[in-house]
Amino acid sequence: MDPIAIELAREEHLAHIPGIELAGATLFAEADLPQEVRYRVTAVTDLRDALNESRIWVAIHGSRQTVGFAMAEIIDRQAYLTELDVIPEFGRQGIGSRLVRAVEEWAKTSDFESLSLITFRHLPWNAPFYEKLGFSIINSAEHGPELAGLMEEERQVGVNMENRVAMKLKI
Repeated sequence: MDPIAIELAREEHLAHIPGIELAGATLFAEADLPQEVRYRVTAVTDLRDALNESRIWVAIHGSRQTVGFAMAEIIDRQAYLTELDVIPEFGRQGIGSRLVRAVEEWAKTSDFESLSLITFRHLPWNAPFYEKLGFSIINSAEHGPELAGLMEEERQVGVNMENRVAMKLKI
C-alpha cells in the first residue's frame, strides 16, 4: 500500500474535489441523502476561497492521486468542518482521521476554542467516528445562529433532521 500524505491543497487539486464528493455520496442511502443534495458539490468559488485562506487539505496517494479532502470555515466565530470526503476504496485506512486532525491543528493554531460539524448520528462512519476523535454531540440550545441556519437549510432540502446532529470538539 502506497503512503498517504495530508497537505494543504494547491490549485491543481481543486479539479479532483467534485469527483471525491460525488464518490463519497455513494455511501449514503437516498433516505439519508436526498436527490436534492446527493449530486451537489462545493462551488468552485468556495473551493478557491478555502484555498486562498489555507483552510482546505487533501489526502494524496503515493501515486499523486487526490483521494480525499477536508474543508473548514468559520461559523459562529469558531472553526467548522464543512466537508470531509474520502474516495470509498481508500476508506477505513485512517485517512479521514488524519484529515480531521489537520483541520483541528488549523483551528488550534488559529486560536479557535472549538471545532464543530454536522453529521449523521446513525451511521458508523459519521457520529461514532467523530466521537472516537473526541467530538461530543451538542444540543440545539448550544447552536449558534449560523450553525442553526445550516441545520435549517438541510431541513429545507429534505434531509431528515432526526438523523442529523451537531458535534463539537473543544480545542
